[in-house]
Amino acid sequence: MVMDNRINEETDHEHNSSIFVTNFQNGEIVNYSLVLIKGFITRGNNTNQVQLTCSLKNEGSQRKSQWPVYNGEFKVITDLNRGSNTIQLEYAEQKKTILLEYEPRKTNLRVTPVYIICQGHDGCFQSPQDVDCSVESACARIALGSKLIQSLTAEKLFESGIGRKTFQLEHEVNPKKPECIIFRSSLNVNKARKMKQAELWTHFGRELMLSDLGSNERKFLGFISCTRFKGTDIEKPMTHDEVVSLTEAYAALGGGGLALFGTACLYTWPTTVDEILPKFLDTTPVNNRRFMDDSGYRGTLGGCFATTLGSVFHELGHTFDLGHTKDGIMGRGFDNIDRVFTVGERRSSLIKDNMNNYSGKPVQHSTVSLQRNISVTMNVAEPLRLLGPRSKTTLGNFASMSKSDIVRRSPNVTPITRPSSVYSSITNKLTDSKRNINRVNGNDSIYWTRNCAVLLSYHRWFNNEYGRERQAITRYLKFDKNKMLIISTAGIRIVEVRDESNGMVLDSYEFTNLLPEKRFLVPFTFSPKSKVLTIVVEDDLGNVLKQTFSY
Repeated sequence: MVMDNRINEETDHEHNSSIFVTNFQNGEIVNYSLVLIKGFITRGNNTNQVQLTCSLKNEGSQRKSQWPVYNGEFKVITDLNRGSNTIQLEYAEQKKTILLEYEPRKTNLRVTPVYIICQGHDGCFQSPQDVDCSVESACARIALGSKLIQSLTAEKLFESGIGRKTFQLEHEVNPKKPECIIFRSSLNVNKARKMKQAELWTHFGRELMLSDLGSNERKFLGFISCTRFKGTDIEKPMTHDEVVSLTEAYAALGGGGLALFGTACLYTWPTTVDEILPKFLDTTPVNNRRFMDDSGYRGTLGGCFATTLGSVFHELGHTFDLGHTKDGIMGRGFDNIDRVFTVGERRSSLIKDNMNNYSGKPVQHSTVSLQRNISVTMNVAEPLRLLGPRSKTTLGNFASMSKSDIVRRSPNVTPITRPSSVYSSITNKLTDSKRNINRVNGNDSIYWTRNCAVLLSYHRWFNNEYGRERQAITRYLKFDKNKMLIISTAGIRIVEVRDESNGMVLDSYEFTNLLPEKRFLVPFTFSPKSKVLTIVVEDDLGNVLKQTFSY
């Protein structure tokens, strides 16, 4: 009631303001802390020289920040405190106040950022001499990057019409834990630098789940401290694959309970909110003789930050059971992630979401996903209660294992590639969705395709689990591959048919009505090159079934 009165007072006082916030309403409740506030100023100084001032007040504390305005458009990034936050925007004598309430969801399911330090390594990541590369600096960069991805996930689902759903981070579920956990691995640094990324994913996935952190309620977002670009004397421009071949302990893999990354570009990431915009806008050329250039062929420090943050965004999506899509975030549509947060002429040139960028060079294919369920993770602390259909999922495969049961099998890793003409029968819904989304997201080119948005909206990591858990245990979810029939007592929310070889979604069927379908006969409306397919089904309670079949 108190908040309602304050909202009314502020609204009455500022009804003549020319500052309009387009993506938040007064008094809105969010379950993540780092918010992107977007809007327009309809009158006043149009020189693009005057900045917008943002003041945030919470329980006696106050902090201010300055943000650029370009042709009346502004974007503000601010980190909320728990509880009520008063945000006042000021521009050339105009004022606008909005109140936002930050309250994490009540759930035990969380994403846990970890900084992995190998045996014999000091934990300092590779960086130029003038950059702080300490363990503390690494953790600050990873923690902030995790919050940015959490915020991006919510904002892009909001633009999809789903609402601001997102995952919770470890420190939100357990405030006693740091925002980034330091994990000391028993793997020797010299051995790690000789291993391929799939081997690193398998090793660290197993090691994390056998540690005190091991839990079926965590998805790990891991960064390897000892990643090292060896340097080169090559004069000609290198392809991304050539750059990767010169990088030790490199990884960009996601699936199951772990998304894993190298830290060769971590020095381009910010440590504080005030640094986010300058880091995205940094056009300083990469010293590509000494440091890794993972910038989508832009060759700048800002490009490296955008592409690597986007890569983390994409790979974390795989841990939430998402496959590859023709376009969007789960395609190659994540390089331009800086455009979500920036305004004006200094935004990076848009990298085309296809096989070539504007310079005509092939777009790098650094990001890979895990397409087969890999039985390397387990919960040692307490046995996972089998959820029936969940036993068909990646997490379910880990549930009933003991230490001696761990299967030593490498993941099937495949680079992101563009779909060829054999995928031309993918439903037009995805294209229509892209057109609709671009009307509301400022054409920043970053979006969830419709199937990804629906899958995430019902995902267990994106919803309150309390009250659903007991139901989830008793629900029945089955795919009869002989009849091509799916049966679900909880109700079917989405069905995807994927190419098993690369995880590409060939066709999808969404059921978002109040009462979902209980039975669904999968039609053969696709003509894939491969005869081995994966059916992915999510029910109303967020249970996911994945089953490979041939035809």
